Amino acid sequence: MEQLADGDPSARAFAGRFASRCGLLVRILGIQWLLWLALRITLAGAFGDRAWTAGDVVVVTLAGSVNDVLVGLTAALPGFVIIAGFQARWLDRRLIQHAVVATVASASAFDAVVQFFFFEEYDARYNHLALDYLEYPHEVLGNIFASYNVFLFVALAAGAGLVLAMSTRRVLSATRDPWSWRDRGRALVLTVAVALSLWGAWMAMPSRFRTHRVTNELALNGWAELVRAYHSAHLDYEAYYAMVPTDEADSRVARRFGLSAAGAGGLRHFTRSGRPSGEPLDVVIVLEESLGSDFSARFGPPSDGQDAVTPELDRWSREGLALTNVIANGNRTVRGLEGVLCSFLPLPGDAIVKRDRSENVATIARILVARGYVTTFVYGGYGLFDNLKAFTTANGFEHFVEEADFPPDRFRTIWGVADEFVLDEMIARQKAANASGRHWFGTVLTVSNHKPFAVPQGRVNRAPGSSGRRGAVLYADWALGRYLSIARREGLLDHTVVLVVGDHGARVYGAEEIPVSSYRVPAVIFTPDPAFRNVVVDRLASQIDLAPTLLSLAGIEYDAPFFGDDLLGQPEAGGRAFVNHNRSIGMLTDTALVVLGLHRSVTYYRRPDRHSQRLVKTLAESPEMTELARDTEAAFQTAYRRYMDRAFRLPDSGPQRPARP
Repeated sequence: MEQLADGDPSARAFAGRFASRCGLLVRILGIQWLLWLALRITLAGAFGDRAWTAGDVVVVTLAGSVNDVLVGLTAALPGFVIIAGFQARWLDRRLIQHAVVATVASASAFDAVVQFFFFEEYDARYNHLALDYLEYPHEVLGNIFASYNVFLFVALAAGAGLVLAMSTRRVLSATRDPWSWRDRGRALVLTVAVALSLWGAWMAMPSRFRTHRVTNELALNGWAELVRAYHSAHLDYEAYYAMVPTDEADSRVARRFGLSAAGAGGLRHFTRSGRPSGEPLDVVIVLEESLGSDFSARFGPPSDGQDAVTPELDRWSREGLALTNVIANGNRTVRGLEGVLCSFLPLPGDAIVKRDRSENVATIARILVARGYVTTFVYGGYGLFDNLKAFTTANGFEHFVEEADFPPDRFRTIWGVADEFVLDEMIARQKAANASGRHWFGTVLTVSNHKPFAVPQGRVNRAPGSSGRRGAVLYADWALGRYLSIARREGLLDHTVVLVVGDHGARVYGAEEIPVSSYRVPAVIFTPDPAFRNVVVDRLASQIDLAPTLLSLAGIEYDAPFFGDDLLGQPEAGGRAFVNHNRSIGMLTDTALVVLGLHRSVTYYRRPDRHSQRLVKTLAESPEMTELARDTEAAFQTAYRRYMDRAFRLPDSGPQRPARP
């Protein structure tokens, strides 16, 4: 043994001994790659494009395999360091080796199950949504346990891990030969060389292999995408996205948005065209969780040939101003909040609700609190989630009502208190403010249309625990109709303008880099002015247009750096919407979609008209498309720069108190 420790070359070559020591890691990596391959095949069979070509199959298989190898080796680097630098005497204990393999294989099998359900919900590998959820384990774990039979899947994963460990026990095992300090030095140098090679491979590895979004997602690796999402949460926009010169950006933004030069803070003057005279009105925003247009007969049509589940919204929409072609900023609640409350573009990475320069940004609440309104945000969950309480109370909302403020006997899920109770709180808060002689601005974010889709019994005709999302939407719609009926009975609608809008669609689907067909949301504005009863605005619009339109109907005149437009009096043609999906951003028009991606990429799609959900990728850069792309670049880079310079804020003005409503 001493002779071996001294490195007798006749005993065994260094490379062979090091490879023998790595047997355990190679065994684990083999199991991991096998599970990833099985997951990719399963996802392709369940969610892949039925019109796949042979080229798609080859690319998904080869690119996916390369991705998996790189991810596996990268994840295993700490293990290689331990094996290279330490004696690791435990490696000769076969029972410990089998236990380690079984544990890792079980965890990997369970991760594969989680990735399958994530893909089922979002048509994507792990992304910013998964990262956001990891920040809130209480809500997320509670939601998972309420929505899925977790113990069953854990048991199945443990069984799979045990089977994989036992079936590979004779394939590769670690052998502990004597390991001198010279061996350790050589092995560590070799490990560093492998790490540098992996770094170079990651730098060369493209993030897109196919233009079809879902096909491309299948070629990716969930772990790698989670890391990419983390690193791109606060990425430097100017380093990664296509841009135009600053002077050109200013002129394009001024022409398209009417925004003034950057030196003036980008302010625009908004008039009260929707209510040119009379006292201002109370203002209410009802932001409905995951309410896509495909649940509605009025705003749909309903998806997959199913019946509509929003009878109250459809009926009430005929008593207000129905906006039938509104596109959400993204597929997260924080995107809806930044669009509706701030009239701000959806930058790549985190929404400004969660960014670190958002303590004094322009919001509809800031405009109204400066005019003497009582401002309240009501949320059935906890304000810690998505930084809601910190953001809203730092930007114009005087009061924040959250789950802890509701009586303990109110029906709730892991996400918060049921919709009917948070909407009752809106009624009570508005009446109290009016009784004190103050106008009121209230915003509510509902939670019932969210897994596990549990709602109070007896409210709607649904089988308890069996109707899932559509049953939850039916309840949310019932609660909305109940709220509007109470508000009318109490006389509140006589002096209030109310916006009801979905924060985003229920799930993501579509082949485009930004699947805008799943971004359509219903929006209705109720006002006491009979001129806006049963009126339809079919212009393509964005969530950023809602605040200017709402304030116009409320009779508020103001200056703000809002990017949105007052939709009143606009022609039906010529609309646009700004959208975000993971690291892609873009602008949708009646006939085109321009997508800006990492590495300054620009992608073009065409569609027949604003009602069509069929977008076809085009490689031809026509003058029209080029102009649209440059306008898109100008808009996003201007929004990014104004946010980073802390210039997206309101002008200073003293508080005003309007007369009692």
